[in-house]
Amino acid sequence: MSSNYLDKFKGSIFGVAIGDTLGKPFEGMLRDAIHSKFDNFEEFIRENRHIFKTYTDDTQLTLHTAEALIKGRGFDIDILINEYVKWLDDPPIGPGYGCLTSIKKLRYGFSWEDAASNSGGNGTAMRIAPIGLFFCKNIEKLIDTAKKSSQITHRHPAASAGAIVIARAIAYLTDKNPNTGFSTDNFFNSIISAISDSKNVLWNEFISILRKVKANINISLEAGLIKFSQIGVKSPYFIEHYLGKAFVHPYTLSTVACSIFVFLKRLKSFKSCIYELSTAGGDSDTIGAIGGSLAGAYYGFENIPKNLISLVKNHRRIIKTSENLYRVFSERNFSYFK
Repeated sequence: MSSNYLDKFKGSIFGVAIGDTLGKPFEGMLRDAIHSKFDNFEEFIRENRHIFKTYTDDTQLTLHTAEALIKGRGFDIDILINEYVKWLDDPPIGPGYGCLTSIKKLRYGFSWEDAASNSGGNGTAMRIAPIGLFFCKNIEKLIDTAKKSSQITHRHPAASAGAIVIARAIAYLTDKNPNTGFSTDNFFNSIISAISDSKNVLWNEFISILRKVKANINISLEAGLIKFSQIGVKSPYFIEHYLGKAFVHPYTLSTVACSIFVFLKRLKSFKSCIYELSTAGGDSDTIGAIGGSLAGAYYGFENIPKNLISLVKNHRRIIKTSENLYRVFSERNFSYFK
């Protein structure tokens, strides 16, 4: 096989944790303010390890999603709900309102149809990596599962669209070799096709946004972040104060657009990619987590610097969970690997 899927599984899930960990201290800050703190981010990390002491709910819920797939040997909505309810006892670290309120309702016995919020936030795209990995050989199932897993907590179509796009992007990247690269055209065709069958107006708007990202891939990273930081955000949620500045909005479409843009702008190495993602500004932990899931799926675990691995809280547990997810995946896809 051309790809080492175990390496890709570990890389993607660990990419979530690293991006989340590096981005957490900068959440809510403008990109300019973040970058004013250092000339060399690697040195800054080394000298300030104490501020990178934990990840957030992005990584917590990613791990619970992985555990649900492992226990269910695939997608079982009841097992996934039980795992999300367990998250309440972790306890949650910096949770988003949409996820927290919905999962509390699930604990109180609400059906998932009634528990889900109408949030269009990025809380489903941030936790989707295990689904993109596990169903990378069955894209139809991937799309269906990404949508259903999103709707447990977020019934807003933006949330499900973002989850599907990131899951599909991860599946695409698991088969790509960073030494040989990939076609940007094919990448965008793959992720756009994953949400092209819907007549939903918002999904069509997201397709238009993704095409804009593709058309502007040659502009500077700073200009792109300014351009896409609040793309798709409507009043009263648009933040006028940050117009013309790099501050990634927690709305799913803008977060996903920025994550994809930064990932594609920094294909030189995992390190250069994750550093830019986690210091992008605004919802920095989540753009770090989402973009980290892409970078990890592309570069694999073996290309992640050891000092970043050791920086992450509970890193051995994260590696073990990734390995267990791969084990179940390989058993289910035995004929493919023979």
